Amino acid sequence: MVEGRPQALDAWRVTTGDAEVAARVAGLLGGRPQPNEGGEGLTHEVLTKTETVRVLLEGPDAVASHMVLWGSKGIVHRCDGLEFLSPEEKKGQPCGCPPLLADRRLAAREGRGPSPSISLTFRIAAEPALGEFRFMSGSWQLAVQLADLADALERVDGPAVCDLTLELVVCTTKAGRSVCYRKPVVTVLGSPGAVAPQSPPPAAEPAPAPAPSPLRRRARPAPESTAPEPTVPPSPEASHSVSVDAALLRRAAEVLGTDGHEETVTAALSEIVAGRWRTAELVRLREQVGRIAAIAGQALQGRDSSLT
Repeated sequence: MVEGRPQALDAWRVTTGDAEVAARVAGLLGGRPQPNEGGEGLTHEVLTKTETVRVLLEGPDAVASHMVLWGSKGIVHRCDGLEFLSPEEKKGQPCGCPPLLADRRLAAREGRGPSPSISLTFRIAAEPALGEFRFMSGSWQLAVQLADLADALERVDGPAVCDLTLELVVCTTKAGRSVCYRKPVVTVLGSPGAVAPQSPPPAAEPAPAPAPSPLRRRARPAPESTAPEPTVPPSPEASHSVSVDAALLRRAAEVLGTDGHEETVTAALSEIVAGRWRTAELVRLREQVGRIAAIAGQALQGRDSSLT
């Protein structure tokens, strides 16, 4: 929760009922153990520092998937896409779901059909003795990947080393709005003997570097000689200073292909946040775009203005 609102995480969160497992997970993936309120037996949580966890999947059977539609009193439709799995009186009968995933997604969006319910059972590759973990997801993007994932797991003789990643997606809607979100992706790497172990997170976190001007477009990756980007974004409570120059604003609008000041600043902030800060920071900064745009408008009547 951030300021009373739920936020999607950009790094993995692990919950467990075992304090020793929580401590070991923190050592492997970063973060620190803390109480998990309302965990129903999973009394400990670790907000890790990694968006990718190297795991072991025991073949295609480690992935379970079905389609579920919930009603006010519980599950009203559960199927495998072809036949009902429940309720019991309908089990084995054709479920009536469309054959194409795109049509199923449309039906679910309109409340007429079920959504994916996917479960991955795995062990952490760096320390399998910690036991089995489970990742649950209703991601349509992961559902699209399942057939290829099953084939890749089938081709590996025995346990498969995989990377379980929260992949950042940055896109622009038809209305021109920039959107950022994370989707789960499973990448099969091979057998344990052929894949290098995952590198541990850094022991010490570097101090964040000053944020670049939000009106400067990063058109290409920085050269290798430049300082590395910080791995930890500024805290939500930190204040940020934005310098707005009228001439630079006009040039930024030409490069970004935007019209109004607010659209220019939104596009620039979206790009900076997606590349350097956490996705949650984008949501917070967008609430300030109106104020930034107002000052940008005033800047056209003078040389520059500033906002803190």
